[in-house]
Amino acid sequence: MNDFHEMVDKIKEEIDKFKGICGVIIKNENTGELLQYNEKLVFPSASIIKLSILLELFKRIENGEFSLEDRVMLKDSDKVGGFGVLKELDCNLNLTIKDLATLMIILSDNVATNKLIDILGMDSINNTVKELGMKDTVLGRKMMDEEAKKRGLDNYTSAKDTLTIFEAYLNPSKIVELCPKNRDTIIDILKKQQCNNKLPFLMPKDIAFGHKTGDLPGVEHDAGILFSKTGNIIIVVLTKDLEDNAYGVQFNNNIGKIVAEYCC
Repeated sequence: MNDFHEMVDKIKEEIDKFKGICGVIIKNENTGELLQYNEKLVFPSASIIKLSILLELFKRIENGEFSLEDRVMLKDSDKVGGFGVLKELDCNLNLTIKDLATLMIILSDNVATNKLIDILGMDSINNTVKELGMKDTVLGRKMMDEEAKKRGLDNYTSAKDTLTIFEAYLNPSKIVELCPKNRDTIIDILKKQQCNNKLPFLMPKDIAFGHKTGDLPGVEHDAGILFSKTGNIIIVVLTKDLEDNAYGVQFNNNIGKIVAEYCC
């Protein structure tokens, strides 16, 4: 199936029968063909917010403020719950900035994420988001910060803003002008993703897909770039208000399968 419109029809069928609220974007970066559904609807970002942190990191690396080889010491006070492996390791571990970035993306490590937020500054991350025109995205709190959440602070995004992030990874802009080496490093990290139970689950195993997931009770997200002969296809699937998270996982599975069929 190489017809974009045929793919769109199949995805709309999935959206129509979906038990929950979703925001979906499929864009062929080579042809400009685009499907958008609820693209401006705001969702709890869950770990999708980590894509914005990654972009800010590489923007600052590009500016010479940091190097991927810079080292950071893991302290016991850094440890928080949720996803990741650093919380299980001994303190005084000497990690590189690249280690933190990689763990933040491929294992959604919350300790690594919070360390990067401390290094970069929450305001700086949010300022870059605003400069890119991302009106629906905000980093309001660190990972697992329940006290901040009780005060009404949280993290949000939309499908349109998530598309903007991936396009910033792929294409130089005046706001974030990444060199080819840094763009390649970002893509390489995304391709090493270990959480593969959603969009790529029913894709052919040899397909190249770099992505980031996110989930909370009632929320199942996945978004990334599928690299194919048809083009670089950005896929964004955000879901919320799920009675059962399995609905969101299955919806992601089906969308990923349909897009892969279009590319193959």
